[in-house]
Amino acid sequence: MRIGRQSRWCNFSCFFWILYYSILAFILFIVAVIIFWLIFQPQELKFTVTDASLTQFNLTNTNTNNNNNNTLYYNLALNVSIRNPNKKAGVYYNRIQAIGNYGKKRFALVNTTSTPFYQGHKNTTMVRFVLQGQQVVVLGGKELSRFNSETSARVYNIDVKLAPRIKARYGKIKTAYFKPPKVDCQLKLPLSTIYNNGTSVGPKFVSKECGSVKIFTISVGIEIGPFSFETG
Repeated sequence: MRIGRQSRWCNFSCFFWILYYSILAFILFIVAVIIFWLIFQPQELKFTVTDASLTQFNLTNTNTNNNNNNTLYYNLALNVSIRNPNKKAGVYYNRIQAIGNYGKKRFALVNTTSTPFYQGHKNTTMVRFVLQGQQVVVLGGKELSRFNSETSARVYNIDVKLAPRIKARYGKIKTAYFKPPKVDCQLKLPLSTIYNNGTSVGPKFVSKECGSVKIFTISVGIEIGPFSFETG
Protein backbone atom coordinates (compact mmCIF):
# COMPACT_ATOMS: atom_id res chain seq x y z
CA MET A 1 0.00 0.00 0.00
CA ARG A 2 2.79 2.42 0.89
CA ILE A 3 4.49 1.73 -2.41
CA GLY A 4 1.25 2.52 -4.24
CA ARG A 5 0.71 5.74 -2.32
CA GLN A 6 4.32 6.80 -2.84
CA SER A 7 3.99 6.10 -6.56
CA ARG A 8 0.81 8.20 -6.79
CA TRP A 9 2.46 11.00 -4.78
CA CYS A 10 5.52 10.88 -7.06
CA ASN A 11 3.33 11.07 -10.17
CA PHE A 12 1.43 14.07 -8.78
CA SER A 13 4.63 15.79 -7.64
CA CYS A 14 6.36 15.21 -10.99
CA PHE A 15 3.34 16.54 -12.87
CA PHE A 16 3.21 19.62 -10.61
CA TRP A 17 6.87 20.51 -11.16
CA ILE A 18 6.68 19.91 -14.90
CA LEU A 19 3.66 22.21 -15.08
CA TYR A 20 5.35 24.79 -12.84
CA TYR A 21 8.53 24.96 -14.91
CA SER A 22 6.56 25.01 -18.17
CA ILE A 23 4.54 28.01 -17.01
CA LEU A 24 7.69 29.72 -15.71
CA ALA A 25 9.49 29.14 -19.02
CA PHE A 26 6.52 30.55 -20.94
CA ILE A 27 6.41 33.68 -18.73
CA LEU A 28 10.16 34.23 -19.14
CA PHE A 29 9.77 33.79 -22.90
CA ILE A 30 7.01 36.44 -23.06
CA VAL A 31 9.11 38.81 -20.93
CA ALA A 32 12.07 38.31 -23.26
CA VAL A 33 9.85 39.00 -26.27
CA ILE A 34 8.52 42.22 -24.73
CA ILE A 35 12.04 43.40 -23.85
CA PHE A 36 13.19 42.59 -27.38
CA TRP A 37 10.28 44.54 -28.86
CA LEU A 38 10.93 47.53 -26.60
CA ILE A 39 14.56 47.62 -27.73
CA PHE A 40 14.01 47.27 -31.48
CA GLN A 41 10.36 48.41 -31.89
CA PRO A 42 10.01 46.84 -35.36
CA GLN A 43 7.53 48.29 -37.84
CA GLU A 44 6.07 46.65 -40.92
CA LEU A 45 7.49 47.28 -44.37
CA LYS A 46 5.46 49.36 -46.82
CA PHE A 47 5.00 48.19 -50.43
CA THR A 48 3.72 50.70 -53.00
CA VAL A 49 3.24 50.29 -56.76
CA THR A 50 4.54 53.67 -57.89
CA ASP A 51 4.24 53.12 -61.63
CA ALA A 52 2.62 50.55 -63.91
CA SER A 53 2.31 50.13 -67.66
CA LEU A 54 -0.20 47.71 -69.19
CA THR A 55 0.27 47.56 -72.96
CA GLN A 56 -1.42 44.23 -73.73
CA PHE A 57 -4.29 42.37 -72.12
CA ASN A 58 -6.45 40.49 -74.58
CA LEU A 59 -8.08 37.09 -74.98
CA THR A 60 -8.56 34.61 -77.77
CA ASN A 61 -11.64 32.61 -76.88
CA THR A 62 -12.78 29.07 -77.66
CA ASN A 63 -15.97 27.77 -76.10
CA THR A 64 -15.60 24.08 -75.17
CA ASN A 65 -18.00 21.98 -73.07
CA ASN A 66 -19.74 25.13 -71.82
CA ASN A 67 -16.43 26.49 -70.49
CA ASN A 68 -14.73 29.56 -71.86
CA ASN A 69 -11.16 28.42 -72.47
CA ASN A 70 -9.15 31.52 -73.21
CA THR A 71 -5.56 32.31 -74.02
CA LEU A 72 -4.67 35.54 -72.27
CA TYR A 73 -1.91 37.65 -73.85
CA TYR A 74 -0.46 40.15 -71.41
CA ASN A 75 2.33 42.70 -71.03
CA LEU A 76 2.53 44.45 -67.67
CA ALA A 77 5.49 46.30 -66.15
CA LEU A 78 5.49 47.38 -62.50
CA ASN A 79 7.75 49.56 -60.38
CA VAL A 80 7.39 48.81 -56.69
CA SER A 81 8.85 50.82 -53.83
CA ILE A 82 9.66 49.00 -50.59
CA ARG A 83 10.04 51.23 -47.54
CA ASN A 84 11.82 49.99 -44.41
CA PRO A 85 10.82 52.49 -41.70
CA ASN A 86 12.78 50.75 -38.94
CA LYS A 87 15.68 52.40 -37.13
CA LYS A 88 17.26 49.18 -35.87
CA ALA A 89 16.04 46.43 -38.22
CA GLY A 90 17.25 45.56 -41.71
CA VAL A 91 15.95 43.03 -44.23
CA TYR A 92 17.71 40.56 -46.54
CA TYR A 93 15.70 39.69 -49.66
CA ASN A 94 16.51 36.31 -51.17
CA ARG A 95 13.82 36.75 -53.83
CA ILE A 96 10.52 38.49 -54.51
CA GLN A 97 7.92 36.92 -56.78
CA ALA A 98 5.08 38.79 -58.45
CA ILE A 99 1.95 36.73 -59.12
CA GLY A 100 -0.60 38.17 -61.55
CA ASN A 101 -4.27 37.27 -61.07
CA TYR A 102 -7.34 38.23 -63.03
CA GLY A 103 -10.42 37.50 -60.95
CA LYS A 104 -9.28 34.41 -59.09
CA LYS A 105 -7.30 33.02 -62.01
CA ARG A 106 -3.52 33.19 -61.95
CA PHE A 107 -1.96 34.10 -65.28
CA ALA A 108 1.67 34.97 -64.46
CA LEU A 109 4.47 34.41 -61.97
CA VAL A 110 7.84 36.17 -62.27
CA ASN A 111 10.85 36.99 -60.08
CA THR A 112 12.33 40.45 -59.75
CA THR A 113 15.78 40.79 -61.30
CA SER A 114 16.96 42.90 -58.33
CA THR A 115 17.35 40.12 -55.76
CA PRO A 116 19.17 39.11 -53.68
CA PHE A 117 19.84 42.36 -51.82
CA TYR A 118 19.98 43.87 -48.35
CA GLN A 119 17.78 46.79 -47.29
CA GLY A 120 19.17 48.84 -44.45
CA HIS A 121 17.54 51.08 -41.86
CA LYS A 122 15.23 53.92 -42.93
CA ASN A 123 15.68 52.93 -46.56
CA THR A 124 13.46 52.93 -49.67
CA THR A 125 14.33 50.43 -52.42
CA MET A 126 12.79 50.26 -55.90
CA VAL A 127 12.22 46.90 -57.61
CA ARG A 128 10.81 46.19 -61.06
CA PHE A 129 8.71 43.35 -62.42
CA VAL A 130 7.83 42.58 -66.03
CA LEU A 131 4.92 40.18 -66.56
CA GLN A 132 4.81 39.30 -70.24
CA GLY A 133 3.59 36.27 -72.14
CA GLN A 134 0.49 34.17 -72.62
CA GLN A 135 -1.50 31.80 -70.43
CA VAL A 136 -4.58 29.63 -70.87
CA VAL A 137 -7.25 30.66 -68.37
CA VAL A 138 -10.76 29.30 -67.85
CA LEU A 139 -13.31 32.05 -67.30
CA GLY A 140 -16.92 31.58 -66.32
CA GLY A 141 -19.72 33.54 -67.92
CA LYS A 142 -19.68 36.33 -65.31
CA GLU A 143 -15.90 36.62 -65.47
CA LEU A 144 -15.95 36.84 -69.26
CA SER A 145 -18.70 39.46 -69.10
CA ARG A 146 -16.59 41.47 -66.67
CA PHE A 147 -13.56 41.17 -68.95
CA ASN A 148 -15.55 42.41 -71.95
CA SER A 149 -16.86 45.34 -69.91
CA GLU A 150 -13.37 46.30 -68.79
CA THR A 151 -12.09 45.92 -72.35
CA SER A 152 -14.67 48.46 -73.50
CA ALA A 153 -13.57 50.82 -70.71
CA ARG A 154 -9.86 50.05 -71.38
CA VAL A 155 -9.27 49.74 -67.61
CA TYR A 156 -8.63 46.36 -65.97
CA ASN A 157 -8.81 45.30 -62.33
CA ILE A 158 -5.76 43.10 -61.83
CA ASP A 159 -4.61 41.65 -58.54
CA VAL A 160 -0.82 41.34 -58.13
CA LYS A 161 0.48 39.47 -55.11
CA LEU A 162 4.09 39.92 -54.00
CA ALA A 163 5.71 36.89 -52.37
CA PRO A 164 9.07 37.73 -50.75
CA ARG A 165 11.51 35.30 -49.17
CA ILE A 166 13.43 37.26 -46.56
CA LYS A 167 15.31 37.25 -43.31
CA ALA A 168 15.35 40.07 -40.77
CA ARG A 169 18.38 41.53 -39.04
CA TYR A 170 18.20 43.08 -35.58
CA GLY A 171 21.65 44.44 -34.78
CA LYS A 172 23.90 41.37 -34.91
CA ILE A 173 20.98 38.95 -34.70
CA LYS A 174 19.58 37.47 -37.90
CA THR A 175 16.57 35.26 -38.44
CA ALA A 176 16.57 32.30 -40.79
CA TYR A 177 15.03 32.90 -44.22
CA PHE A 178 11.24 32.67 -44.15
CA LYS A 179 8.22 33.36 -46.36
CA PRO A 180 5.77 35.85 -44.85
CA PRO A 181 2.17 36.02 -46.11
CA LYS A 182 1.84 37.43 -49.63
CA VAL A 183 1.44 41.19 -50.04
CA ASP A 184 -1.75 41.99 -51.94
CA CYS A 185 -1.72 44.83 -54.50
CA GLN A 186 -5.15 45.39 -56.06
CA LEU A 187 -4.56 47.52 -59.14
CA LYS A 188 -6.81 49.40 -61.53
CA LEU A 189 -4.72 49.47 -64.70
CA PRO A 190 -5.49 51.57 -67.79
CA LEU A 191 -4.49 50.05 -71.11
CA SER A 192 -1.82 52.01 -72.98
CA THR A 193 -1.29 52.05 -76.74
CA ILE A 194 2.23 51.64 -78.13
CA TYR A 195 3.09 53.29 -81.45
CA ASN A 196 5.75 52.27 -83.94
CA ASN A 197 8.24 54.80 -82.56
CA GLY A 198 8.05 53.09 -79.14
CA THR A 199 6.02 55.76 -77.38
CA SER A 200 2.92 54.77 -75.40
CA VAL A 201 -0.22 56.81 -74.93
CA GLY A 202 -2.93 56.26 -72.35
CA PRO A 203 -4.29 57.40 -68.99
CA LYS A 204 -1.67 57.79 -66.28
CA PHE A 205 -1.49 55.13 -63.59
CA VAL A 206 -2.18 56.39 -60.06
CA SER A 207 0.28 55.20 -57.39
CA LYS A 208 -1.26 52.46 -55.24
CA GLU A 209 -0.22 51.36 -51.76
CA CYS A 210 -0.48 47.61 -51.32
CA GLY A 211 -2.57 45.92 -48.65
CA SER A 212 -1.71 44.79 -45.16
CA VAL A 213 1.88 43.62 -44.80
CA LYS A 214 2.58 40.91 -42.21
CA ILE A 215 6.32 40.38 -42.19
CA PHE A 216 7.38 41.12 -38.61
CA THR A 217 4.07 40.12 -37.01
CA ILE A 218 3.81 36.68 -35.41
CA SER A 219 0.72 34.75 -34.37
CA VAL A 220 0.77 35.90 -30.75
CA GLY A 221 0.49 39.49 -31.95
CA ILE A 222 3.94 40.75 -30.95
CA GLU A 223 5.93 42.25 -33.81
CA ILE A 224 9.42 40.78 -33.68
CA GLY A 225 9.65 38.35 -36.58
CA PRO A 226 10.26 34.59 -36.38
CA PHE A 227 12.34 33.29 -33.49
CA SER A 228 14.79 31.00 -35.31
CA PHE A 229 17.76 33.29 -34.59
CA GLU A 230 21.32 32.77 -35.68
CA THR A 231 24.11 35.04 -34.50
CA GLY A 232 26.76 36.67 -36.67
